[in-house]
Amino acid sequence: MSDFAFLVALLGGVVLLGAWREYANDNQRDAKLLAAFGAAGTLAGAAMWLA
Repeated sequence: MSDFAFLVALLGGVVLLGAWREYANDNQRDAKLLAAFGAAGTLAGAAMWLA
């Protein structure tokens, strides 16, 4: 388990929160981009925690 796994997953969650805010403001293009990076960050944090 990596010491930074929780921080990476938390950063991914913050980016997902930003994606939700962009989606609520009808900015679909940026919301999709942020959602992709946020999901990837959250999954990377989970993978680091499990490995």
